[in-house]
Amino acid sequence: MNVKNECMHGFAYSISLHDIDVPHMVVIGDDDESDDVISLDCEYELEDNPTYLVVKWFMNNNVIYQWIRGQKPSVVPFFRDHVGEIAETSTEPNHQYRGLTLINPSIELDGVYKCLVQTENDSKFREEKLNIVDVSNFSIHFDHVQVQNETHLECSVHNIYPEPIISFDTDDEELINETPQNTTKLDNGHFDAIAGAVVQNIDEDEDKFICNIKFNGLPYNINVDVVSAADSLIFSKLSIIPLILTLSRIMF
Repeated sequence: MNVKNECMHGFAYSISLHDIDVPHMVVIGDDDESDDVISLDCEYELEDNPTYLVVKWFMNNNVIYQWIRGQKPSVVPFFRDHVGEIAETSTEPNHQYRGLTLINPSIELDGVYKCLVQTENDSKFREEKLNIVDVSNFSIHFDHVQVQNETHLECSVHNIYPEPIISFDTDDEELINETPQNTTKLDNGHFDAIAGAVVQNIDEDEDKFICNIKFNGLPYNINVDVVSAADSLIFSKLSIIPLILTLSRIMF
């Protein structure tokens, strides 16, 4: 999402707001130390030297940061725990404190960020969505049970953010039924989810089943593989198939 708004007071166009730098996605708990801080920047040019200049940052239309040229920047009290040390973005007086650095990433930072630049004659803004994925304390379970010539799959994920989407894949078997996903939002804002599927076994070869965890519109997947041992398949009424479990996370 990239939204731009322009409005004019009087007849002078004094601001050219080129872009804002807001990362599309930040993953918490994926062993990437670069995600410990989130840098926001607002790239603009002034066609003249206004007597008044203010830069404001909003999150979900709530002001979180303000800099008036000639003064020190200010952060609203409820957001101070998420703003790092105030440092100069530029040595140029009209750009000195235009950006800010977010720290202590959490799901509370998920939202739409807007940079508003104002002078006495002009006002422009741009906004971008910052998506937080939190896998720092999640767990996942993938079970499968042999019932005659079918394999019943159940995949559950606990304490993850944002709301996950569970789906199943197989290497060469036929997926004949998927049960609707059941999702619960927890008190901490994270989610639990569980889903199931039934697979038709077409042979006695080793089979591979995959549980996919996706997040709507985000380039981050979690895949769990279950491999059944061919010599352990027992076509009884109800038996647990020995498995090899692998977990992979994919960003693309």
